[in-house]
Amino acid sequence: MIATLVPRTLSAPDYVALALYFALNLGIGWWCARRRRSSSGDYFLGGGRIAWWAAAISFFATATSSISFMALPAKTYSTDWGVFLSAPAQALAGCLVGIVFVDLLRRLQVVSIFAYLERRFDRRVQLVGAALGMMLKILGRMSVVMLLPALALSTVTGLNVYLSIALIGVVTTLYSLEGGFEAVIWTDVLQAGVTLGGVCIALWFLGAGLDGGLARLIPDATAADKFNLVNWSLDLTQPTFIVFVAQFLATIFVQIGDQPLMQRMLSSPNVAEARRTVILGNLIGCASSVLFFYVGTALWAFYRAHPDRLAAGLPNDSIFPYFIANELPTGVVGLIVAGLFAAAMGALSSILNSTAAVVVSDFLPSFRPAATEALRLHVARITTVICGLLGIAMASWLAAQNARSLWDEFMKLVALFGGGFSGVFALGLLSRRAHAKGVLLGAIVSIVVTWLVQQHTALSPFAHGFVAIATCMLIGYVASLLLPPPAARSLAGLTLWDQTRSPGTPSSSSAPSP
Repeated sequence: MIATLVPRTLSAPDYVALALYFALNLGIGWWCARRRRSSSGDYFLGGGRIAWWAAAISFFATATSSISFMALPAKTYSTDWGVFLSAPAQALAGCLVGIVFVDLLRRLQVVSIFAYLERRFDRRVQLVGAALGMMLKILGRMSVVMLLPALALSTVTGLNVYLSIALIGVVTTLYSLEGGFEAVIWTDVLQAGVTLGGVCIALWFLGAGLDGGLARLIPDATAADKFNLVNWSLDLTQPTFIVFVAQFLATIFVQIGDQPLMQRMLSSPNVAEARRTVILGNLIGCASSVLFFYVGTALWAFYRAHPDRLAAGLPNDSIFPYFIANELPTGVVGLIVAGLFAAAMGALSSILNSTAAVVVSDFLPSFRPAATEALRLHVARITTVICGLLGIAMASWLAAQNARSLWDEFMKLVALFGGGFSGVFALGLLSRRAHAKGVLLGAIVSIVVTWLVQQHTALSPFAHGFVAIATCMLIGYVASLLLPPPAARSLAGLTLWDQTRSPGTPSSSSAPSP
């Protein structure tokens, strides 16, 4: 018999656990705010005081979100591990970034990764890239990261959707505003611990509800083909091995063009620690994916053993929050709901601080080239507040529209606009011939081609980013060969082939090259 879905109201101890969690985040923000900051660089990069291991954990918390907390267990609960290779593909790509590109990017001594585009191409390319990045983060990822956990909690606990969005958004904005980058880093460390700790506690309770415990899970799930990993088919409409190879290649430059992630690398005091930050952050992300996928398989085993406890009409993405709300003891529920909030807040705080960095570093010089540090700090704080309010408003509007499938559409949007511009970074780093007009044309054509692929083919979404980047690189390179080149400029330290050149060594974009 299947139960009827009746939301379980959170108890007083659960609300106390949530209140303590939010208070602890605000306390970290207040503690970090005590340090007097004299420059915007300090506000955005922590003044070189950030421990590399903390930056690595923050890297993981930034790349992970409440989507992983909900979507990954839901995927293995309903199907198998067929999309798991996405995790090592992305982790290997990130490790390659750490090994090959970090040294070059660190030498630029910039706050925003988009400053690279101005030095390599021109200011137009920088501003277009920065604007697209901001738009996708604020109006896209921020709103989705707040909305989906709020919807899930509303479904299984009755917690008001708008209250959840407001709590996540307001608390995150406050500690990001007061404590700057340092507060973001140390709250990320807290949030990663709460998230992973909560998942481990839930997994323990899952095992306790199975005959034979978790020890029986692997043989039972193997017999039911729940651990299928690799699809060697050449069918590009499915999550096959070749599709994940394409995702690996695309992720290299997607990570490089991601300001929140690269900000952690740029904040490290030296190249060695920056490299360790990127590599460890990616490895933690891959390991956490194993945990999230395993939870989904454990949920499948639990509800196969107890079908009477599963409610009818439950949205698939709500399966893990449903288990938390209905199977865990009072008080523990609040702790793990805090873990769900933590997964959202880690991504949000990084977006807020990185967006402020982009506004101050990339856009403010166009309007106030002689801006004082006091003005830059003031603009940074105003931007943080405005972005926080925009994210809350967008998430609330989407909640009112009942846009429950937004995440799938957002993934397509990322490939459509963000993916193509990652190809601009790839051309800049890998080619001496590419120039501003050529790469901008490549980015425009990549948007058109990616849209056509999304509308008229069944290609796996995991490969959309590769299509966007490859199109941008191909068209951008050919266009750079055919269109008149700009005046010769030094490429010293700006391409993978020019890292060993000193800043004074001439190298023009018209020199023989790849």
